[in-house]
Amino acid sequence: MIRTRSYWPYYLAALACALFLLILINVRIDGRLFAVDQSIYRQLQLWRTSWLDDILITVTQLGDTLMVTVITGVITLWLLIRKSWRTAGYWLLTIIGSAVINTSIKAAIVRTRPGDMMYSGWSAYSFPSGHTTSNIVLYGLLCILIYPCIEKRAARILTVFCAMGFALLIAASRIYLGAHWFSDVLGGILVSTLILCVAGARYHAGRTHALTAGAFLIPIVATLLIVGSIHVWHGRHVNMQRYTPPALSDQAPGDTPPPTAAATRTL
Repeated sequence: MIRTRSYWPYYLAALACALFLLILINVRIDGRLFAVDQSIYRQLQLWRTSWLDDILITVTQLGDTLMVTVITGVITLWLLIRKSWRTAGYWLLTIIGSAVINTSIKAAIVRTRPGDMMYSGWSAYSFPSGHTTSNIVLYGLLCILIYPCIEKRAARILTVFCAMGFALLIAASRIYLGAHWFSDVLGGILVSTLILCVAGARYHAGRTHALTAGAFLIPIVATLLIVGSIHVWHGRHVNMQRYTPPALSDQAPGDTPPPTAAATRTL
């Protein structure tokens, strides 16, 4: 089925791009936004509790690179089996493209994380948040693909709410656990919004395949439950060490803040 072209996604993409560039410039010069980053980081670390740590470490594990890769592979394989070649191509290229874009920006900006997160390589860089970008693109693209296939309005709203709510919860977990600054996550949201607007508009401008929501949702939920459970259990010890809260409770708000991005950049 071929749909008429709509230009509002491109306007939204342009707005997201403009806002992202403003944040990127602010991050690059350590502008006023970094003071907000430090304040949010310090306050959240003081508010951390063991039970919430357990929940959000699990959430962040379900949104890491391994889980995104497995879910992407499962859906790609299912689409290929269904001979939905065009949809499979958009699905795979959009998610891979978002990872390449995110990593390229990380390598260009070279911003350090709030604390020592035991990451290496490009993953050690902070801006923008990879968890945020990859999961919003993944679950957002899922909504774009299956939204027209759901007949009932209430079911549409519930699907979008659950999918995007989970993606945003993963994004929030990165700030809470001290893995990213607030502006890192905000940057990831804007990058993923830009990508989704362009990819969604291009996909629906052409011929789409007849898909069912259940055939998408069942494999994803099954992957999260089966592979996710094994992954969470297997990597629990390492992640508990990685996201151990820093000792900030005995520091006053006016104490020396974490090193700024500019001071820790490599040339």
